[in-house]
Amino acid sequence: MNVITKLAVKGGAALIAGLFCLGAVAPAPALAQDKPAMEMKAKAKPAAKKAAPNKAVMTLQEALNKNGAKLAVDGRMGKMTRAALRKYQKDNGLKTTGMADTATRAKLGI
Repeated sequence: MNVITKLAVKGGAALIAGLFCLGAVAPAPALAQDKPAMEMKAKAKPAAKKAAPNKAVMTLQEALNKNGAKLAVDGRMGKMTRAALRKYQKDNGLKTTGMADTATRAKLGI
């Protein structure tokens, strides 16, 4: 016999029905409706952290700079590095992926 059946047999059905009818068991979002939307969003998302510098990316940036790019060698694979990598791949007849695959690294000499 499950728990609800046991309660119903012992006269607890009225108690359970009363709890649900009176709203004593309210869903969590209903309790948070008084808070401003911005406050709720601020709590929902923690601030993003910057990635730590990566030595392999620094090597890639240096190699791209030797081939005409003008990147800051910061070790982060950002928009500018990815764009320079795509341009290098396109200019050298490589598959344009924006990723430093084996063929691209070989062509760059790294």
